[in-house]
Amino acid sequence: MKDDLRKWILRWWAGEHVKHAIKASVILWPVEHLFGSVVKLRNRFYDLGFLASETAPLPVISIGNIGVGGAGKTPFAAWIAGRLIEFGRRPGIVLRGYGEDEIAVHAELNPDVPIIPAAKRLAGARKALARGCDAVILDDAFQHRVLRRDLDIVLVSVEQWGGNRRLMPRGPWREREGALARADLIVVTRKSADLAEAEALMTALKRHSPDRPIVVCHLKPKSLIGLHGDSTGVQIVSLRGKSVLAVASLADPVPFIRQLEEAGAEVELESFPDHYAFTAEDAANIRERAGKRTIVMTRKEAVKLRALLPEASGAVVLDQEVVIESGATEIDRALRRALERQIP
Repeated sequence: MKDDLRKWILRWWAGEHVKHAIKASVILWPVEHLFGSVVKLRNRFYDLGFLASETAPLPVISIGNIGVGGAGKTPFAAWIAGRLIEFGRRPGIVLRGYGEDEIAVHAELNPDVPIIPAAKRLAGARKALARGCDAVILDDAFQHRVLRRDLDIVLVSVEQWGGNRRLMPRGPWREREGALARADLIVVTRKSADLAEAEALMTALKRHSPDRPIVVCHLKPKSLIGLHGDSTGVQIVSLRGKSVLAVASLADPVPFIRQLEEAGAEVELESFPDHYAFTAEDAANIRERAGKRTIVMTRKEAVKLRALLPEASGAVVLDQEVVIESGATEIDRALRRALERQIP
């Protein structure tokens, strides 16, 4: 029953015409507008200085979005960390650490970068400094205005943009598109959408934020790697013609499924709530449901299921890479400008 309700909410949030959708929208319409008013007022208070922001003792780069999940913040933040290392810097990543899977994923993507969970981001930035960092990346912090940032990067997902852009709880959006005016840099991300769709969204966003540089980024399937340490990987096209069980605990699993389908796989989805804490019973059910089929998941599930699924399961992980398709110069320029602030 709970699983059916969750699936209904996800479909309704996405704007699908599901049973009772109109009733739910009517009931939550006043709540949505109250939420929007509170968000707008809070931002206005920060803009006017009625609510104070604190300054960290090292440069701060924020990665965020205006929707709920699905834009690729974790892999993009990890990519930014790698870019800073190429610049000769020592970055740390500070995040709230909700569900703990994000911490583990970051640790896998950047094993040499300090990953610091902290509900209070300023405290996290100070811990990063104490650990020898000279810059800090905030994962999912666009709405966290308590801490000043030297660069505000906001991700906008192509796949999410074309759906329901109603505010929470009536929809999956934290803020309206006008909030993008606060960003220093906008990154259009795509997973299953094509480049033409990303460029069309970039054109649309320029009308909202004509003075903001806009980058296009492809979160591209790289390879399939073994769940238990086979890091060599095989190409995703190896799934062509095969039936697979996709395991997802994502805010929006649709792009993941489409990537597998575009590779030629016949996909059945086993979906769990975002940041789900898997149990041994869940793992056993996954194996039973998969049968002889290949189990495919993202890193987000892998960091939790690795200890629960045996090597004999043959499960694989879809590894992604961040490909900057346009605006690479703008990113580097913005990063270098943010890093100009010296540590006291």
